Amino acid sequence: MSLEIIFWSVFILFSAIQLYYHWGYFSRLPNHLISDNKSTTQLPVSIVIAARNEVRLLPSLITKLMSQDYSFFEIIIVNDRSSDGSEALLNSLKEDNQKLNVIHVHNLPKGWNGKKNALQLGIEAAQHEIILLTDADCIPNSNQWVSKMAGRFKKETDFVLGFSPYENKKGFLNQMIQFETLLTAIQYLSFAIKRQPYMGVGRNLAYRKSVFLAHSFQGFESQTGGDDDLFVNAHANATNTEICIHPDAHVTSIPKATWSEYFTQKVRHLSVGKNYHKKDQTRLGLFALSSLIGWIMLFWAILAGFNIELTLMIIGIKSLSFYVIFTLSGRKLKMNMAYWALPFLDLCLNLYYPMVGLVALLAKKVKWS
Repeated sequence: MSLEIIFWSVFILFSAIQLYYHWGYFSRLPNHLISDNKSTTQLPVSIVIAARNEVRLLPSLITKLMSQDYSFFEIIIVNDRSSDGSEALLNSLKEDNQKLNVIHVHNLPKGWNGKKNALQLGIEAAQHEIILLTDADCIPNSNQWVSKMAGRFKKETDFVLGFSPYENKKGFLNQMIQFETLLTAIQYLSFAIKRQPYMGVGRNLAYRKSVFLAHSFQGFESQTGGDDDLFVNAHANATNTEICIHPDAHVTSIPKATWSEYFTQKVRHLSVGKNYHKKDQTRLGLFALSSLIGWIMLFWAILAGFNIELTLMIIGIKSLSFYVIFTLSGRKLKMNMAYWALPFLDLCLNLYYPMVGLVALLAKKVKWS
């Protein structure tokens, strides 16, 4: 078998795999109907937030949370061993806000990761069945956040997966963050729409307290990261999971400001993927591999002098398919990014991710930041 036949066989196979993901999965997101109906009954909600050394951000977050247009909710802030004055600030804010409950953690139990321990304590203390999670460096986009997320719960619903974009700032790093955030959202939201949920993001996630208490973080209490996606991966299924992508339900977070911080964050995120169900590892790995091989084949064809016109035509069809769905999904989620730069961002992420993934795979200890 000639080298060129091998090239075309591999190239066409992995291009077909990419198109299958585009139209079998990802096209579902831009076509997903966003419901604007309000629930006739408001389920009581406990908002749980783990915070460590976030004294600068807590006042604005709590103000935004207190302004939520929802009748029955409480806010639980778990102060995880902060050394920046958070304890005094939270005690002061608690005096003025009856809905605010504060838990101070001074010592970390052996065998526990700090954030997981904080969330465990916060959820155990919650008065209500519906737990709504976000982070201290996040801000809900509107006063309808609680209403929209809680409104997606039905009798059989245990999980509601929300969307959390990052602030749009100047610079190439931020555009990479925007691209990667939207790509991740397209994947986990589309898979959930297809009734194959595999993860959620803790910046905007809701689930039932009874489900959490039945399982907790059993098996990965000490692991850095994974307090959100590993729990969803372990217990979400085809019948108990909904998504909420209404613009009023988005929660915006502060992006990393340096490449070093971004690299550490990505290593942490990818390191927990080793604990996903094997079927989810296979689905995600096959998409990433087929995307990378597509770029490798393009450069191979150029260097080897294979039929460049046919190569570019196949690459063009595959890329146009992806970029159209990507752009429509971004607009659906109200993402503001440089869509004209998608080919370059796509190439950069395909080169960057294998390096990060290798570090995550080999790392014995993962840092939070």
